[in-house]
Amino acid sequence: MFKKNSTLDDLTFTVLSTFNTLYYHMYSFKDDKNVYECEISYQEAKQYNYTDIGLQIYSVTLDQLIMKNNKFLMIYDFGANYEFVIEILEEIELKELYKVPRVIEGVGYGIVEDDKTSLENYLNNKKLKYPLLFIKNKRPTELDFNQFDVEKCNKKLMREFTVIRNAYAYY
Repeated sequence: MFKKNSTLDDLTFTVLSTFNTLYYHMYSFKDDKNVYECEISYQEAKQYNYTDIGLQIYSVTLDQLIMKNNKFLMIYDFGANYEFVIEILEEIELKELYKVPRVIEGVGYGIVEDDKTSLENYLNNKKLKYPLLFIKNKRPTELDFNQFDVEKCNKKLMREFTVIRNAYAYY
C-alpha cells in the first residue's frame, strides 16, 4: 500500500526488499510517455553524453505517471533485465500513515542477483548445477521460490527499507 504521492524511489525500495535483491544494480521506470532513470543511471548517462537520457526519478510520484489501464513498468539490473509490471488496483485512503509501505499480497519468493538463468531454470523445473542459496542469519540457506509469506515480507521490509534507501542515496 502506498500513498498517491509516494515517490518512485519509495516503490523501488519496497520492490527490492520484497524480492530479496542485494540492491546494487540500477533501475528505471517506464509509463506510457516517459522513462524515469535512477540517479546513478541518470548521472552516468549525462557523463557519457547519451542522447536517450530518461527523466530523473527522485522527485516523481505515483500520481504523476501517465498510464493506460493503471499499469507501468519497472526494470531492475539492466544486464539481467528483470521486469516488473506494476498495476495500481485501487486508491484507498489510509487511516494510518505508514513510514514504510506495506505489502498486502504476493506470489513467489524473489529474484536471483546476477544469475537470472538459474532462476528461470528453477521455475521451469529444470535440474540446476547447484542449489540457489542466500545468506540468512550468516548461514547459506536454500531458497524455495514458490513460497511467499506476507507477514515475513513486511517484517523484512521494516528492517531493510531505510538500508536500501541509504545504499542508493549515498552511492
